[in-house]
Amino acid sequence: MGDASVAPASKNLEFTDRKNLLAHQRIAVPRQLLGVERSWGGQARVLPVAANPAWITLSSSRRVLQLQGPVGPFYDRMAQWLHLCGARVDRVVFQGGDRNDCQTVAPIEFVGTPDSWPAFLRDLVSRRGIDCIVLFGQSRAYHRPAIELAMDAGIPVVVCEEGYFRPGFVTMELGGVNGYSTTLNRFFWQLPGPTVREEGPRSQFSQAGIEPDASPRHFQKMAWHACKHYAAMHRGRGSYPAYTHHRVTNPYYYAAYWVRSWFRKYGQASHDLAIQRRLFAAQDPYFFVPLQFDGDAQITQHSRYPENVHFIIEVMRSFATHAPESATLVFKQHPHARGGLGHANLIYSLAEELGMPRRVLHLVEGDTPDLAEHAAGVVLINSTVGFQALERNAPLMVMGEAIYKRPDLTHNGSLDDFWSNPQRPDRSAVESFLRQVKNLTQAPASVYANRDEPLNWPVPEAPRR
Repeated sequence: MGDASVAPASKNLEFTDRKNLLAHQRIAVPRQLLGVERSWGGQARVLPVAANPAWITLSSSRRVLQLQGPVGPFYDRMAQWLHLCGARVDRVVFQGGDRNDCQTVAPIEFVGTPDSWPAFLRDLVSRRGIDCIVLFGQSRAYHRPAIELAMDAGIPVVVCEEGYFRPGFVTMELGGVNGYSTTLNRFFWQLPGPTVREEGPRSQFSQAGIEPDASPRHFQKMAWHACKHYAAMHRGRGSYPAYTHHRVTNPYYYAAYWVRSWFRKYGQASHDLAIQRRLFAAQDPYFFVPLQFDGDAQITQHSRYPENVHFIIEVMRSFATHAPESATLVFKQHPHARGGLGHANLIYSLAEELGMPRRVLHLVEGDTPDLAEHAAGVVLINSTVGFQALERNAPLMVMGEAIYKRPDLTHNGSLDDFWSNPQRPDRSAVESFLRQVKNLTQAPASVYANRDEPLNWPVPEAPRR
């Protein structure tokens, strides 16, 4: 593409043998972001910007292609904003759930096999003159070849995920998010000034840093959108016979799952909150271990653990051998995992086996930020809880690959050492890091808000032609 240059992505020294590590490829940087470069911390030459570079790219694009999005109307809300900006929006739908969610633009149906997808996409991009691709979930089977194709063509890819900071934010980055993110190595956020490239609405977006745009009853809306999406996928499966999904597709499974989840939530709430109060009032320390959702790409793509079980076993064995006798280990189930089997039985049986049945707790409910703040330390794979722990100055041990895994933010020693000597993060480094991450990678939005809740993003004064 003629209006893009290319910048090399930085190389992460961990997990370099992982296939499809897209951050090691060359990532398109749109021309509107090219300008004065500067050195940040003596580590690299980076470009100062006044707002999220992915958002700037999207707001400046004229022909946007949306691939798969989250369940619900988020992509339609984005398309409505893009239309106000003067952009043309196309959207590919892969199955009945996508088709049901797509009500703002005419859907382009892909009904071929996964092997035929790259050629279909290449032809579509060429015919429609696409200058920006948007996708949600970089590790999905249909998105990996799309990112590779876009990189080869010099087309910017805006990769979205649920926000690093929740609720009220969506993550938007160029080329990749989480373990594939290179944003902090390529850009530096600062308030508008003489060396910062800012035009029209972009300065409005970033005058004092972005603020969350949270929708009420977020969790209930997400469950409702998911049920409708998977019901439509199930009904339309005959129209998309070759489609392969990244999760279970049976709507009855999800209906039963969410019913169990709500029963567990309200059945455990009073019991677990009482435990939380006792932990806060006690003199003895506790270590907090927030579990992630099994099957999440954060675990499968950005850690050495195939699932939570292996992480739990490693953490508990280390704790049993090296933690102070007075310390307690507190696990908390991921909220989206409440409807499943969970890990309580494994945790309590292993605690018995390791001879510490009274030193280990498992919670279904509880206030995660408060649990992190009062803990002697937080141990996790690479959960977004890491951002909450940093915000509350909690010592943090990261066992996977994470955007916040940096020497001045997280524990530099081993897990065995962490129990007796947890290192608190450098406060000034945390404040600087969080400010950069929030303004460079986030956009204010509630991902699962309803269709009648527009994105509160600025619109250029005059539509582009």
